[in-house]
Amino acid sequence: MKGQTLQEWAGATRIFALVFTDIVDSTTLANELHDEKWIDVLLKHFAKARWLMEKYDHHEIKIIGDSFMVVFRDVLDALDFALALHVDTGDDQIRIRAGIHLGPARIVEDDIFGIMVNYTKRVESTENPAGIRLSSEAQRHVVDEGAQRHAGLIYSPERIVFKGFSTPQTTFSVLETRGRRAARLALK
Repeated sequence: MKGQTLQEWAGATRIFALVFTDIVDSTTLANELHDEKWIDVLLKHFAKARWLMEKYDHHEIKIIGDSFMVVFRDVLDALDFALALHVDTGDDQIRIRAGIHLGPARIVEDDIFGIMVNYTKRVESTENPAGIRLSSEAQRHVVDEGAQRHAGLIYSPERIVFKGFSTPQTTFSVLETRGRRAARLALK
């Protein structure tokens, strides 16, 4: 519901599916387009992301530069949002990457904090040139759910050392089969 605070939306819940998105090479694109065109492209992207978010039970935490920080009650909704935004960013010049993690966070005012937030940002940004990446926890929940709409997804595991974490972490790049992608694009 629009106008709700994060606390009102979350209720007693403290486990969230968190998504960070980021525009790939945004500084280069901004420099090529210059401010007027860049801001127009950016606003189209923001509008498309918000339109897609409305399909799912979510709460937009904030925009950080050109990145969205959004929580969902369900990791499947988080993944569906990221897949849809990855395919249609609002402007053909924009490519995004996204990271999704599932875990506990603390609500402070209208924001969330905790190790889970830092971890999700690392999932999104570390060695992720332009794709969707899931933490091992998020990937396990997606696979365990077995949703038919995700049947054409392939999860490619990667061991990555995240800044600030002492041991390598397993993440999963999300890949779509050609058939699934073609079917989804035909529905647009």
